Amino acid sequence: MPSIVPATSKETMMERLKILCEMVAPAGYERRVNRWLLSRWEDKVDQVWLTPVGNLVAHVEGPGPKLMLCAHADEISFVVRGISKDGFLWITMPSRNFRDRPYTRGPVMLPIGQEALVVGQARDVRGVFAAALGHLATPQDERPLTWDDLFVDVWAEGRDEVRELGVDIGAPIIWNSPIRRKGDFVTGKAMDDRVGLAIMDVLLDELNRTELKFDLYLTSTILEEQGLIGAASINRELHCSYAIALDVGLSGDIPTVSDKDVSTRLGGGPLLVHRDLYTYDVPLTRALGMAAQTHGMPLQNGVFRYYGSDGGELIRGGAASALLTVPTRYTHSPIETVHLDDVMQTLQLLKLFLETEFVHGG
Repeated sequence: MPSIVPATSKETMMERLKILCEMVAPAGYERRVNRWLLSRWEDKVDQVWLTPVGNLVAHVEGPGPKLMLCAHADEISFVVRGISKDGFLWITMPSRNFRDRPYTRGPVMLPIGQEALVVGQARDVRGVFAAALGHLATPQDERPLTWDDLFVDVWAEGRDEVRELGVDIGAPIIWNSPIRRKGDFVTGKAMDDRVGLAIMDVLLDELNRTELKFDLYLTSTILEEQGLIGAASINRELHCSYAIALDVGLSGDIPTVSDKDVSTRLGGGPLLVHRDLYTYDVPLTRALGMAAQTHGMPLQNGVFRYYGSDGGELIRGGAASALLTVPTRYTHSPIETVHLDDVMQTLQLLKLFLETEFVHGG
């Protein structure tokens, strides 16, 4: 597939993606990402600060209406709910659904066999997600799993050694797959939503402030994966009129997925989402689409049934919001996969839109 962006730009984006995705930032630990971004952005913007809850905000003064770009810093994580006397970690993923259970396929991929990283009090501790497997598995194990079937092995001699490692009940756990590249495909953990943060980071490097048509705010939010919590408060302070949420979108270009359900694909360009659990602002969404059309850029459109984003919460906060995404295979898994052409084209579309006069039109 032909590339429309310079290889050097891809190398820069790949570098940012790898750094951001490999950071360890489960729910509650987003400051690890946001402080890194703050240190990078403070010399490129007019103001940058952390809010009391840990959201990051950067302000680039401009002549037009207030517009927020938003991506979230947290990643999918589990939590230690108990420690066996032999030193194994019982885990769960807290949910309002009391029948919730680990899935082989579902909202979050079952992590058996994946490397684990436990966020300890003094250091992060390596381990592996495990269950009774191989020769120990019995016919009775051929049933839907519960959280009592799944644990993390940190190769400790017992409960006391686990606690000496600084791990106790409440410690978060992430899967810990490396970020790898093959051609223009990039795969690994936390593309959701470090890809949005990487795009904003490179955008600040390339932004032409003399052409900027908005009073621009860039935000990195907390606790998106636990219910869009960071986004719920951020616009109370900023009072932006408009917002564009940047996130991973769904790519259906794999076996067993029908194009009548998800017709989007990797390498097909940025993905503009019109509706999921929320209906996004029509004039702003159309303006993004028109910017792509005017400049001859590829653009995909999507409607998703089982999906939501910070953009929905930003609408509740008073900002007319659109959702612009990078198509991604295997979301909510340790093998989330994006295509660098899509990432770079999403960046280019944002730059073009920020240099375009926008009238909402109601």
